[in-house]
Amino acid sequence: MKKNSYRNFYFLLLFVCLAGLSGSIVYFFFSLASATQLSNSVANGAVPTATLPPGTAIPSGSQRKACASLTQSGFEGGIVLPRWSNKAYGGNDVDWLKELPQMRTQTSACWVEMPVLFQQTTLTSTDLATGPSTPTIASFAYGIRYAHAQGLHTFVSLLVSVTSGAEHWVGQVKLSTFAQQQQWFANYWQTIKPYVVAAQQAGVEQLAIGTEIQWLEDNAPATLWNNLIAQVHSVFSGNLTYDVNWSALSEPPLKWMNNPLLKMIGISAYVPVIKTSTRVDPQQMPALWASKVKTLIDHYSTQLGTPVFISEVGYRNTLDAFFQPWQPTSSVAADPQEQQGACGAVLQNVLTDPHVQGSFFWAWDGAGKLNLKDSIAAQTIQHYYQSLSTPA
Repeated sequence: MKKNSYRNFYFLLLFVCLAGLSGSIVYFFFSLASATQLSNSVANGAVPTATLPPGTAIPSGSQRKACASLTQSGFEGGIVLPRWSNKAYGGNDVDWLKELPQMRTQTSACWVEMPVLFQQTTLTSTDLATGPSTPTIASFAYGIRYAHAQGLHTFVSLLVSVTSGAEHWVGQVKLSTFAQQQQWFANYWQTIKPYVVAAQQAGVEQLAIGTEIQWLEDNAPATLWNNLIAQVHSVFSGNLTYDVNWSALSEPPLKWMNNPLLKMIGISAYVPVIKTSTRVDPQQMPALWASKVKTLIDHYSTQLGTPVFISEVGYRNTLDAFFQPWQPTSSVAADPQEQQGACGAVLQNVLTDPHVQGSFFWAWDGAGKLNLKDSIAAQTIQHYYQSLSTPA
């Protein structure tokens, strides 16, 4: 996730709650299914269709296999669809149920990234916990089953936000003693473990053990990271990743990132392509992105000795899309062509790059001016993702 952007989640949470009031009748209909029935259905690998919106189609098994074939050299073509509430991803999350099929239709993505947000109080505390933006286990498991029913592969990314103070980015968490670092990792594992278990039971294909925890990446002993990787692997058999922030690309990869239990390292690729708030000719974007971003990613992958993937990348639909792309807002004029050109520049570069094995665009909806829903950028993403299809 972008630096400093977690503070926006709490405003988004308020918006979701208000939006939920307008759909209270639908919410009531969904809530008829008991938690016990939902839990049993999820455990048996089925999505309880009675809780889906009227008219929602459940793809057949053959449709699921068709999406599985839309890969070339294992490339993961995905979109992030973040949800921030206790009911997120569940049968009562009307927007999740509605938007996921639209996302797949408009982008031809075969992967959806599902962020799960945890929290801690301060930059120096170790009190990790679930919070108002964390889905319940039942909602989380339901969302995975629903994504699979839509023919999508699932990538779950685990995130942490700091709830007090001016800085909410977990990358700035600093713990000065080994005892504090040890306690942080112990509490982190206890907090995420139920979600890792649920991910395993629901058949998640890929899971990031953490996202942009930059200071601890650099300063906590490798033994703590390797122990965390082993703990997650002990209950999760899918692909394991860890996601670094783009600012880490200027340094050599950490040794623990070569742990053989990690399939790949993901990158939040919000590299500032330009230094001033100005427009870039879309025709020039691919070459500019290659020189400013691709070169950094390729060099990092070469140092790591393995391919990487882009776990997050996104651009605003504004005139200055390439300026500080981690920011979800901008005061300059709207310019959908800039967003379209920027997203196209990413895919024009990475689909032919052996160092990059996937791309996940932030975000389908709920991301301010970064939204892809109903955009011409989504059409461009669809064009490139469809090109991954292998002839039948």
